[in-house]
Amino acid sequence: MLLEYENLLALANRQSRRGLMADFSTSATAVNASCGDECTVWLKIADDEIVDVSFETKGCVISRASAAAISDAVIGPIGQIGLMNGNSIRSLLGVAVSPLRERCLTTPLKALQDAISKL
Repeated sequence: MLLEYENLLALANRQSRRGLMADFSTSATAVNASCGDECTVWLKIADDEIVDVSFETKGCVISRASAAAISDAVIGPIGQIGLMNGNSIRSLLGVAVSPLRERCLTTPLKALQDAISKL
């Protein structure tokens, strides 16, 4: 269990793909009103594919780790975003997340889906 938490914390604190992307195609922000987590994503799209993604998160370790894991997983066809859900993110993180933390887990996914819906 301790190793899982250390891996989650390392992912949450990872700096790659963080911050405003200069030449993004679309962006969106999602907020988890129940605890204050906030995630903004910026996407660069070309030929119906996500070619780059960056994000900025404020909130708990689960939300921050989720954003980092999702940012690695979504490079590719836009259509794959519609297939993602909380279970997909749990698999990416490799840890169990309680149902009480579902919104923490999915706030970055909501931002990503909102950004795609603006295209």
